[in-house]
Amino acid sequence: MIVKGIVRDFGKLISEAERRIIEGIKDGRMETEPSITDRFLNELERIFEQQGEKENIVFRARTLRDRGPHASEHRFGADFCGVLDIRFRGFKQTKGFLSQAKIEKHGIFVRKGFMGATTVSFSYGNEFERLNEQADKMLSVTPDSFVIIYSPKGFVVVPASSVKGLARRGKLYAKPVNRFFKEYLMCFIGDPRLKAYNDRSLESLRVETNARTAILFQIHEKRL
Repeated sequence: MIVKGIVRDFGKLISEAERRIIEGIKDGRMETEPSITDRFLNELERIFEQQGEKENIVFRARTLRDRGPHASEHRFGADFCGVLDIRFRGFKQTKGFLSQAKIEKHGIFVRKGFMGATTVSFSYGNEFERLNEQADKMLSVTPDSFVIIYSPKGFVVVPASSVKGLARRGKLYAKPVNRFFKEYLMCFIGDPRLKAYNDRSLESLRVETNARTAILFQIHEKRL
């Protein structure tokens, strides 16, 4: 499925959302992983809707969060579940991924090489043990599970399976968040078993995957 300009434009919008959230982190307006994730997903929803309609293609985005009475106390397996629903006459697919978010601290360090690869270093400690438990929960649901690192240098993504492959410390290659979402739209990333089409199915999937938040991106041909 190729629609001219969508992937390129979406990558630019992701970078703009990332830039705005990084400004909030530097200003001290967002200090916790849940608050950063909520603001980042809000930005993703806003910029996706901002596309509106392009070349007879309609863009929609919807975010749902756990609003239960004990939401803040619940131990979720993932910070958010992302779902992409594409519907064209010649191509239809719904697929998702799970992600756990971490701030660059407590033994997690991002290094962006000059004209080279971006890496994330992990050191053993309580946060590393907790991340391994969270990775286990996500991987028990889907191999398309990832860890997103919020760093003032730029947000990056590593596979949860690679985190589980580390013994007690180590370094992993990372993908910039805009490239991750571009490849997601290009269908290189995503589990077709994680499906959603509307608010009801999205909420069911959020509960099923034990995710605190779920976001649904929809790209539909207008005629359908």
